[in-house]
Amino acid sequence: MGEEAAGVQELRQQLVVRQPVFDREKSVCGYRFVINDVGVNGDTPTQCNDAQLVAEQVAYMSACSVGGLIGKKIFLSIQGEHPIDRSILPENMDDCIIAMVGKAANISQCLHLADTIGEEGGVLAVDCDVEPDVLASLLGRCSMLTVSMTGKNPAEIVALRRKFKNYEGMLLAANIEDWETYEGARALGFKYFHGSFFGVPESAKVDGLRSVSVAKLQLLGELNNPECGIDDLSSIIASDISMSYRILRYINSSSFGFRTQIKSIQQAVALLGLKELKHWATVVAMTDLDSTPKGEEVAYTALHRARFLSRFAVLTDGVKLSSDCLFMLGLFSKLDALLSFPMEKALEDIPLDEDVRAGLCGEANECQRLISMMESVESGNCKAASGILRRYDANCAEMAAEYMKAAKWTAQQLSDMHN
Repeated sequence: MGEEAAGVQELRQQLVVRQPVFDREKSVCGYRFVINDVGVNGDTPTQCNDAQLVAEQVAYMSACSVGGLIGKKIFLSIQGEHPIDRSILPENMDDCIIAMVGKAANISQCLHLADTIGEEGGVLAVDCDVEPDVLASLLGRCSMLTVSMTGKNPAEIVALRRKFKNYEGMLLAANIEDWETYEGARALGFKYFHGSFFGVPESAKVDGLRSVSVAKLQLLGELNNPECGIDDLSSIIASDISMSYRILRYINSSSFGFRTQIKSIQQAVALLGLKELKHWATVVAMTDLDSTPKGEEVAYTALHRARFLSRFAVLTDGVKLSSDCLFMLGLFSKLDALLSFPMEKALEDIPLDEDVRAGLCGEANECQRLISMMESVESGNCKAASGILRRYDANCAEMAAEYMKAAKWTAQQLSDMHN
């Protein structure tokens, strides 16, 4: 997406951030997509969640979602002031939830869309924070009410729920940051849940790990031991039948594209090299830590970060650590969430670069700063992420493009691992 600026063609890039939406059983029922227009210098990005851009991105959305979008709901936000015509909405409205946000939630526009969307299988949602007179007029016509948890304490959330006790539609709790808020909203009858809560440990305090998690952590430690040679690696993988099966199946997938079938770990080492095989065995072991729907989303986030940060190291000057180190930084950045265990304890027996370990444990260094950048992007705060990118003189539009490529790459890897 380009535009003329002072006679110079300025590169601009649409950045699409995928955010999972969970149901009451902690399953992923759909995805919310935030679209921003990012310029070269990271100038304040324009959020472009209008229907026309959404319609253009449906194919991309499917490509960067674990398992695609079949059977999933698509949560779309419209927040522009311009009238919305049916022709620029997604052709297939089944399982689409269209949320009217801010200035878009004017009475005439919403009433116009409510009948059209409902007749074609979609759902019209409205945010409870819109103007009171607008909300009062729309409650009877909208099938979903969105309630943001940002800045609200439990008493305020309970009061809001009481205020809308007679509302017969579905309730979505948005911007949830922790599991306690999720459980509270669930107890109050909310049906859908959105926010960063799924990426943090479910338990604030855990006395010990399950034996299977301990075994997986030991495996991760052995895989990342610099002294682990070919024979050691073969023995490690061979000792875990599930790991052996998944590694060989994965290496024979479309991600690697070998013409001949790889039938043994020794053959894989010969073709990939020891370092590469240890690398991918670590990825497989990480995705094995939590097989729940929540765990799959956390693994997606970790692998997406790993891919993007490794590319960032290659494409950007001034990054002190290697591409391999930043890959591991991203990959292990969600280890505490996958295990529901404190990061410091989870990393105790895993050999890592000391800067990477310190950053993962919260120490203020370059690694921690890069993780903060990823968190900003994932939450839709591209302005904060751009500020960090500018410290590296990075072309923000190019980095947005790399982020999109990393999303598609990650979805492909996870698909190949699970097929």
